[in-house]
Amino acid sequence: MRVPFLLLVGCVCFSACKPRAGDAEVRALAAPEERLRKYWQLPEFALQDHNSVAFASSQMKGKLWIVDFFYSSCPGPCPMLSSRLSGIHKQFKDEPRVGFLSVSSDPEKDTPEVLAVYAKKFGVDNRWFFLTGPKQSVYRLANEGFKLSLQEVVGAPEPISHSTRLALVDQDGWVRGFYEGVGDESEKATLRLMEDIRQLLNQLK
Repeated sequence: MRVPFLLLVGCVCFSACKPRAGDAEVRALAAPEERLRKYWQLPEFALQDHNSVAFASSQMKGKLWIVDFFYSSCPGPCPMLSSRLSGIHKQFKDEPRVGFLSVSSDPEKDTPEVLAVYAKKFGVDNRWFFLTGPKQSVYRLANEGFKLSLQEVVGAPEPISHSTRLALVDQDGWVRGFYEGVGDESEKATLRLMEDIRQLLNQLK
């Protein structure tokens, strides 16, 4: 069963980056009454950042993280998603306890060198990591770790289909919420996300 997504009229490029069947559970968790519950802990993972430095999930310990899946050659929604994340990044520019992860959905093309160029456009600093790595590891992290659909679409104009939701992860690696990053829902979702970040920050020692 596919989950509907509010498309911007006339933007056919959005067809490749949207919630699909794997996001059904995530959509239910995004309901206001479900906010900030502890849903599940992320599995351990190891990838590589845009500076060609190893990034392990253990580095997430003790901070809040906002995570998205994107790819650098995506023509429409991914730059919008990265811009959304950049805006949130600026809102918390003086908060070292908040980090950001952007994981490439096309890791075979998105080398660290490619990601470094892409990251520079969005004001990356030492709190924001653009990650790549083995394709199998990235797909497992998206589909099993975050339960956000990531899959190839053979023969489609855009061969990669991925969710445009942002995920909030707490200091102990628990997924605490999902927020639409593109489309009509995204403005209100961003406000909810920032409220939830502040609430979790207040709980940190």
